[in-house]
Amino acid sequence: MTDDAPSRRRQHRIGLLYALGAFTAWGIVLPIYLKALGDVPVPEVLAHRIVWGAFFALALVASLGRRRELRQLVVPRTLALLLLSALLVTINWVTYIYAIGSGHIVDTSHGYFMNPLVSVALGMVALGERLRTLQIAACIVAALGVAVLAAATGGLPWIALTLAFSFGFYGLVRKVVAVESLIGFTFEASVAPIAGVYLLWLAATGGSRRPPRLPAIPATASS
Repeated sequence: MTDDAPSRRRQHRIGLLYALGAFTAWGIVLPIYLKALGDVPVPEVLAHRIVWGAFFALALVASLGRRRELRQLVVPRTLALLLLSALLVTINWVTYIYAIGSGHIVDTSHGYFMNPLVSVALGMVALGERLRTLQIAACIVAALGVAVLAAATGGLPWIALTLAFSFGFYGLVRKVVAVESLIGFTFEASVAPIAGVYLLWLAATGGSRRPPRLPAIPATASS
């Protein structure tokens, strides 16, 4: 057990670095990038995400020699759960892309701040997990922050709720299904051929192009 301690500490440090990189990309870099793509239709952005995600995932699976694991996904329950996870993450991504492009960045932050609370609640209800005293206190403080932000924005925060619950249930499904993360993501991107055909159709028809904005004509005094 003592010999495994350095290995566990190393894995813990690597995990923290991965998490920091992921949240930095997700919370800072990606919103800036998607905001710059605000004039691109949501389905086209989503299609590119699917196609390129599938490309890199398949390349990684092949380079690691794990293609056999994809062929072993034949259990009906596993396939059904992965299809459900693919649907949930698609809902999450469509909402996220739309929200960033339409100027609702605060709502997306609200949703992902709310998401851990949803995940905790799902873990307690669906998985029978229990919280320690300090964890309960942390959840109460986070819930107060969510409530204050919701009251400040006014109205029903449907974007935040959709993001929080779709990603919360996605995490629950991926927790239940016995498939490693890379293999599961590769399966979720299995609709890449459909997305690829859609992008080819857009390229062939110019369907994603928008007419250029005409310059404003200055008002002139009538003679």
